[in-house]
Amino acid sequence: MDDLILNSLNRKIQAFLPQLWADIDTVGFSVARKSSFKDIVTSIDIEIENRLRLFLEKLLPGAGYLGEESSSSVRSALMWIVDPVDGTTNFSKSNPHYCTQVALYKDAKIVLAVTYDHNRKEIFHAIEGQGAYLNSKRIWVSKVDDVSEASSHVGLQYSSELSFKRVTERISRAIEVCRAVRITGSACLDLAYVACGRADIFWEEALKPWDVAGGILLVREAGGEVTGCLDERFDMFKPDILATNGSRRLARQFKERVLY
Repeated sequence: MDDLILNSLNRKIQAFLPQLWADIDTVGFSVARKSSFKDIVTSIDIEIENRLRLFLEKLLPGAGYLGEESSSSVRSALMWIVDPVDGTTNFSKSNPHYCTQVALYKDAKIVLAVTYDHNRKEIFHAIEGQGAYLNSKRIWVSKVDDVSEASSHVGLQYSSELSFKRVTERISRAIEVCRAVRITGSACLDLAYVACGRADIFWEEALKPWDVAGGILLVREAGGEVTGCLDERFDMFKPDILATNGSRRLARQFKERVLY
């Protein structure tokens, strides 16, 4: 897939997402539980995904579709990976920190990413080999290289009592050694913020591919690095993720003093 096609897809997605949100009636939506009382879905998640899926299927016929709310087990050499509303709990509480993420996966890597923040009217995008952008302006990761100066973002994982205990212990250590620790409720935006320098580190365990797919490309194209939390191989389909600004010193300090 050449750059002309990817750039065309990017332009069309960027034009579609703001209009999609403008057309959605967000008043009077319903909320339902999924796997637990902490894992919810709204009728807006489902409506956004249904409309977005139809658009993407027409945009690139033949591509597969992996989406949080409708087809979470699809695997294909060429597929869209979509989170219709990343930060659903925030959305359900009228907390304006959520986004829609669209990524194109081809031959075992992400080649196109678009993350749209409806409330701030911010569109982050990246195309493999072309850099990362915020509202069409080039973005770069921060230059922080000491953990004591780092702003660290993290997500809470409730998948098991053991993982919850490990995460809370790590957060406690991060509070001690980092300048700031933030839990924002949107992994997609956390990764976008690492890409543009608003955060220096993001880590979270046991995420899903739609939580990280676009952000992986954003961070790497902005000069950052994405790895597993410790020494494990990073797997986008079972991600324990550590995203940093690319400073090896910062990553080493964070692993040794927080994630050990």
